[in-house]
Amino acid sequence: MQRKTILFNNVGADLYGADYVLLCLVRSLDPSCFRIIVIVPCDGPLVPELRKSGAKVIIRELPVLRRGVFTPFGLIRFAWQSVTSVFFLAALAGAAKVDIFHTNTACLWTPGLVATIKSKPHIWQVMELVEKPQLVRWAMSKMTSIFSTRVYCISDAVRRHFLQGNARYAAKFKTLYHGVDQAEYDPDATGDLTIREDFGISDNGIVILYAGRFSEWKGQDVMAAAAKLLCDRGLARRFDMHFIFLGSCFPGYEQCQADLAAALGQLTEPARVHMKGFQRNLPDWIRASDIFVLPSKRPEPNATVLIAAMTMGLPCIGTNIGGTIETIDQGETGLLVPPDDPEAIANAIAALASDPSLRESMGCKGRIRARELFSIGNYCCTITAAYDAV
Repeated sequence: MQRKTILFNNVGADLYGADYVLLCLVRSLDPSCFRIIVIVPCDGPLVPELRKSGAKVIIRELPVLRRGVFTPFGLIRFAWQSVTSVFFLAALAGAAKVDIFHTNTACLWTPGLVATIKSKPHIWQVMELVEKPQLVRWAMSKMTSIFSTRVYCISDAVRRHFLQGNARYAAKFKTLYHGVDQAEYDPDATGDLTIREDFGISDNGIVILYAGRFSEWKGQDVMAAAAKLLCDRGLARRFDMHFIFLGSCFPGYEQCQADLAAALGQLTEPARVHMKGFQRNLPDWIRASDIFVLPSKRPEPNATVLIAAMTMGLPCIGTNIGGTIETIDQGETGLLVPPDDPEAIANAIAALASDPSLRESMGCKGRIRARELFSIGNYCCTITAAYDAV
């Protein structure tokens, strides 16, 4: 059987959620059946991992719809990049004899255009839930609908969002939950056991973990405000709480990270807060933690890091909007709170910190739920079957 050539288009080169899911998919593909090419915008931790998996990696920045586009210079740059990218992708598709296009974000449109021009199948993986501006939401849903063969959404919330006013294309859109490699995210595996020791955290200390991008909507500032409330009330000292913030920001959003550092520096007990950058050994950090918090201010599509924390048996706190509602089973695997509410997050943390049996029960149920509902194996098999079908 002749190998099919798949051209993946990704907007990042880190190993955050969408990047990690793409890597798992690439690793799952049989090299005797598929030849893999991946375009990423820059060098980063994702690149060597893709190459180790047998993929050819091309570093080239394609036009991505982000906030910085909406300036006179940004619009001109976006238009110019779009034109040049169409020519680049068309030439690459011809030279590499690309059989299938696969785009890993709804913010990248030119691969869909070229796939249509070339009469090639285009699988579109949608991992965004953009509410504002309305024009962008409308444009994203129309582009993914028109210039795709199939669209896979990582939650029902995302699918409903993209079908608002767009019901005629409903047959193209399918909900497909992703997940993490359960062998990698295994709470019983032996990893780096020195994380708590390095921070001077005792075995009885309660580690509350935030991991993800720093942005205006991810809610890291809400988490910081909740930590301040717990310190001011003496609860952080009473339960020996420690707050760990892992992550970085997209270029252009550095102020979010600076604001977080400033807010954490004002805590009455700053020694209880540990702000680190992006960490490649995320399973070790989750293993060293007791509670995971996803304090998103706006609807989360379906955060991979939340699924990872559940897979490793952590009770989780999230906001009651977007795909998070589909991930956390309220009162069973974690707690859902209103968005942008530090008081609610602080109360949820205090409730879990004060009740070890509740943490254990929620962690066990969350691990079972993650294994049954959020399977990276099922995700990869479904996508591979789609390649064969198209």
